[in-house]
Amino acid sequence: MDELERKVREMIETGSVDPALVDQLMRAADPKTLDRVLKMLEDAGAGEVGSGPPLNIADFYREGPEKFALHWPLGSATALPLSFDELDRKTQFFVLWTEWSRRELEGMSALNGGKVDEAEQVFRECAKRAEQLQVNELLARSYEGLMRVAQNRGDRDSERQWSQRAVATRRA
Repeated sequence: MDELERKVREMIETGSVDPALVDQLMRAADPKTLDRVLKMLEDAGAGEVGSGPPLNIADFYREGPEKFALHWPLGSATALPLSFDELDRKTQFFVLWTEWSRRELEGMSALNGGKVDEAEQVFRECAKRAEQLQVNELLARSYEGLMRVAQNRGDRDSERQWSQRAVATRRA
């Protein structure tokens, strides 16, 4: 068992989410490592981690006439060889998608750590990020995060509304 797996196992055993470990996982460039960690979490009874199966970013990219704007600062793990504005549109899309994924993980970590208000703020930001990218699947996953926030608060009406929005967004 490598050091990363040991830390994940410790997190599972203690039930305490370590923000430094989450950051380390987000920097893990190897998808196999992330798959292994997600499998460990699922085997430990964490249920579905995130909002669903991994997505192929390229399947969601659409050509367009204009580049994307950078509305939020990039995470510390996102090192770019050029400024964001100098990147081509497709690379900007990939960077923004990765940032959405990082924020979703941070929202889930906040929620699992009992920081419900923080999680709500993050998932609302994720929804705005998804709208910018015009990717309904990311928007639906953001709504599912907000649904989980409502579940944690015991707000069944909001839970149902967010769930319905997620389903409707996927159908659109």
